Amino acid sequence: MDAGPPRRFTCTRYRPGYSIAEVDALIEQIEATLGLRARYGPPVTASQVAAAKFRLVRLKPGYEMREVDDALDRYQEQLQGQGWA
Repeated sequence: MDAGPPRRFTCTRYRPGYSIAEVDALIEQIEATLGLRARYGPPVTASQVAAAKFRLVRLKPGYEMREVDDALDRYQEQLQGQGWA
């Protein structure tokens, strides 16, 4: 049985969480901008990360909101440090 790709954050099910697909898509763009993976689209700026909003999910898997918010804060600092304000 294939468990699928590893999750970046703790998953929630019976309390609100962020959409896994939306969070993963933004993280992939951020990591590409930071040079951690191949980039296929436009770079992401720190201000875009700060303004990011995700759909809330309930009763289906979602990412723990505080973990995502903390990670995005760290990514935002990295982007600013590399001049992607």
